[in-house]
Amino acid sequence: MLDQIFGENNFINEISWKRTHAHGDSKRKFANIKDSLFLYGGSDDYVFNPIYIPYSEEYIEKYYTQIDETGRRFQLVSLRSPNPRPNLTYDYKGYKPHRNGWAVSRELMEKLDNEGRLHFPKSKDGAIREKYFLDEMPGVIAGDIWTDIPPISAHAQERLGYPTQKPLALMDRIINASSNPNDIVLDAFCGCGTTLVAAQNLKRQWIGIDISPTACRVMAKRLRDVCALPESEPLWRAGRGFVVRDLPWTVEKLRVIPPFEFENWAVIALGGIPNKVQVGDMAVDGRIFPVSSSAAPRKQQPGELGLKERWYPNPGKTKGQGRPPGHRRL
Repeated sequence: MLDQIFGENNFINEISWKRTHAHGDSKRKFANIKDSLFLYGGSDDYVFNPIYIPYSEEYIEKYYTQIDETGRRFQLVSLRSPNPRPNLTYDYKGYKPHRNGWAVSRELMEKLDNEGRLHFPKSKDGAIREKYFLDEMPGVIAGDIWTDIPPISAHAQERLGYPTQKPLALMDRIINASSNPNDIVLDAFCGCGTTLVAAQNLKRQWIGIDISPTACRVMAKRLRDVCALPESEPLWRAGRGFVVRDLPWTVEKLRVIPPFEFENWAVIALGGIPNKVQVGDMAVDGRIFPVSSSAAPRKQQPGELGLKERWYPNPGKTKGQGRPPGHRRL
């Protein structure tokens, strides 16, 4: 499908993200511990910003072994050219070049010297080397296997309980690599809105689409809580807010959505918290806490029904009353 949409010649990379640790889910195959990401470009002129991963402690201890008088770590890199360069054969402060010549011009050699970036050995027969300071290095350029972004743990602050939720760090990397500030990011299956939060934090414009009304309301709440972005059409038109469109607010639309979606929509519309478990939940679809349980009563949020009081959950199956089969009441 991606080949049909973007063109098979625009395929660039397949990336493997290690999303979990090995587990014994099968004795007859290798454990599935990765997700695959496919990178396509819309044309030859696509955006790609290289991503750098910080050096590991082992790498730093192995290669950045030198420390200068200011406490900065550095490694020494030879300035001898690996290939013959007759035009760069010159003496510098009594040091002779390698038989192939220097790797830099005299002007650049003098510039590095003035900046204190050269190391001169005691013997004139030794090689001049350049200092590479650790605090100036961007890190190791990322490859097509990503093992440095852990999955969302059970106790992570960003965890929402959404079954397909991805780590914010993963979406940050994807958006940083494939777009620039003020570009438009589209997520056509955006679930709980991690892509939208990442895009907003990285100063991108964004559009999110999901078939689930519950997911849309979860996204809206997350954008308000995490990004401090108001849900307001006037502010959206001014570039300082967002809007949620095409939710099923009529009885006719509510009748055609799946039963569990109706349950979640009803709970959220009343200002409650839906159950994570929808099967074997003892007919309790969600929980709404009374005003008395909070020191500071919560104000009505966008998307909630305008109720004058808070309700406790009223579990029980509905029978008849004109509701779609499988729908229950609070």
